[in-house]
Amino acid sequence: MLTAEENELLTRVGPGTPAGEWLRRYWHPIAISERWDGIKTLWKCDEPVEYKRRWGTVASYGEQLGTFTGKPTPVRILGEDLVLFRDASGNLGLIGLRCPHRGASFEYGRVRREGIECCYHGWLFDVAGNCLAQPAEPADSSFKDKVKHLAYPVRELGGFIWAYLGPGEPPILPRLDVVAREDGVRACENFGLWPCNYFQVLENSPDTTHTGILHAGTGGERSDIWGHEIPHVIWSEDEYGILCVAERSNFRRSAHIIMPTINRLPQPWPGGKFKWPRHSAIFRTPVDDTHTLILSVVFTPFVDGRAPELPPGCTFDITDQLHVHRLQDLQAIVSQDEIYDRQQERLGASDRGVIMLRKLIRDGIEAVQRGEDPPCVWRTPDRDRLLDFTDTVFDELMVPALA
Repeated sequence: MLTAEENELLTRVGPGTPAGEWLRRYWHPIAISERWDGIKTLWKCDEPVEYKRRWGTVASYGEQLGTFTGKPTPVRILGEDLVLFRDASGNLGLIGLRCPHRGASFEYGRVRREGIECCYHGWLFDVAGNCLAQPAEPADSSFKDKVKHLAYPVRELGGFIWAYLGPGEPPILPRLDVVAREDGVRACENFGLWPCNYFQVLENSPDTTHTGILHAGTGGERSDIWGHEIPHVIWSEDEYGILCVAERSNFRRSAHIIMPTINRLPQPWPGGKFKWPRHSAIFRTPVDDTHTLILSVVFTPFVDGRAPELPPGCTFDITDQLHVHRLQDLQAIVSQDEIYDRQQERLGASDRGVIMLRKLIRDGIEAVQRGEDPPCVWRTPDRDRLLDFTDTVFDELMVPALA
């Protein structure tokens, strides 16, 4: 169990909080880009969500937050209210939600070639937060040069828009294989807004033993592969996070938790009968203390330069195929409350991965507090390379297709 103070340390994500400052040292995916011309899906989940004092569903709020249209779009990331937009020159911007003049929302801003213009009094800002124009001020006024608005770096990679909310120059945007490889078919998927703290979603990843119980019942799409057998799990720490190897009587399967919130997985085809490699990753982006945006990517590599011809019932995306699986996870995780009170828990030997994850995050928080970069924050050119996990993340039910 954790004390109340330890639980606060790990779960609060706003500016100035220990976990919030740790999370701000990383890039986070915040939306699927409107310029992504590949496969893009939204999980049609109608579970209720209360967000900003209004009620909606996991899907409806996920679509608003996780799918960018190119128009000024309000987003909340790590407890900060911002607007994502693309100016008429094609540049992405992520700035504070409200104009520093009189507080009108840039959600209603007008996109211009140089940036975004406030609908109220026409103050114009570029993507770096510089004020370029104040139409109602005297022509010879230099007041605009004294105004700097909150702005964060944003980039596009693999169909997603990524944001860095930390101090100083941003680190390298990691080129994870499933988002950076071009030799295959990629599906970018939005699994919606989950009404709970990011940390309990993240803890589900090293909790590998739940797969033989939660997902093995009637209607669980993975019961055809995993059955009711509870795996023996080996957890090991490495430079990226935690490697989890689950051993069952007839096969082994591994997953890699990558700091801060990524779970890199193999992705079996339905029934495990179609033998073609497929890989995935789940990203848990903290929206605020009690909401988490879940984005996912599925990558099917070419073999001998070609994509597979899919048998009936198989698709390159997994949104519909794993509906029950995801719903089971959501219900188990959200039912822990918006922020799980870990003073009440009783952990056993099967929870060693959860305990390891908590230690890694505490170590990362302490590194930031010492003024250091935490693990998986890279700044040197030699680290700007493809991060290929295809050898360490595997499922023995999936074998590469023959030439």
